[in-house]
Amino acid sequence: MSEPLVSIVIPTLNSQKTVESTLESLSILDYDNFEVIVVDSYSTDKTLNIVSKYVEKYKIRIVMEKRRGRGVAYNRGIFESRGKYVAFLDSDARVGTSSWIKNAVKIMENDDSVGVVFTKVYSPPDSKFIQKSIDTFLCKGFTTANGAIYRKEAVIKVGGFNENMNYMQEDELLYKLEKAGYKYKVNFDDKIYHYHRDSIKSYVKQNMEAAIGAKYFYKITRERWVIRDAVLRLSTFLLSIILVITLAIFNPKILGLLLLLFYILILLKTEFETCPQYKWSKYVYFSPFLIYLSIVGYSIGFLTRKE
Repeated sequence: MSEPLVSIVIPTLNSQKTVESTLESLSILDYDNFEVIVVDSYSTDKTLNIVSKYVEKYKIRIVMEKRRGRGVAYNRGIFESRGKYVAFLDSDARVGTSSWIKNAVKIMENDDSVGVVFTKVYSPPDSKFIQKSIDTFLCKGFTTANGAIYRKEAVIKVGGFNENMNYMQEDELLYKLEKAGYKYKVNFDDKIYHYHRDSIKSYVKQNMEAAIGAKYFYKITRERWVIRDAVLRLSTFLLSIILVITLAIFNPKILGLLLLLFYILILLKTEFETCPQYKWSKYVYFSPFLIYLSIVGYSIGFLTRKE
């Protein structure tokens, strides 16, 4: 049986530091019938010069699209694609295993009701300490377009990605696919490498923006888990502020004990849920601080920013 064509869409914007590594990683694939579409938002650095070196090797088509958010770039890639399936790869991500496309295609060829196959995404081996620490609690997730392979027909049928969203657009598309009768699968056998934020400032900002995406997602879907998650984060944030201020004034010793207890509880939860490569590692021990910062960033974004 001949391999169906797969279109790999790579959105870029001033990606000169990472895009070459992304393109080089495609060379390990054991799947031959694929094309590459680079959707560039008018980069002003050497991104396009680097991409042009790989045009012949990977049958790359470069399309230009004004910077209007990830949803727009994703949809442009789908529109330009010729494949039966459309895969997405961020310009700072790398293919981690050779069978990434082959395994996903096999799943969808065997079951027409599968609209998307998500692939597990991990922090690369050469990541910074903070990036691997973030990965200890994010590695358990999977709903990200980065590394996902979609059935093109299904995505077009439900209207593609929401172009007004810059966060959780993958969740919104999955919601529409499931409403249309499609299901998802997770490919646990393969992996995509992707770098997390490498500074506290950028990590907090990312969580602030994620809160905006969550509010918009709820507005569209009315999914109750979004409210439950928001209430849990906001209450944790507000109660922690009240407790710290109150105990700092009236009983500093108890404050220290409570902070230690809070740290241990988050540490144990992370250790229980994290991926095998991080079990009892130094990265897990730093994760409670980052989890709390994510709550802070999310809460600030939720309370201060509009959709």
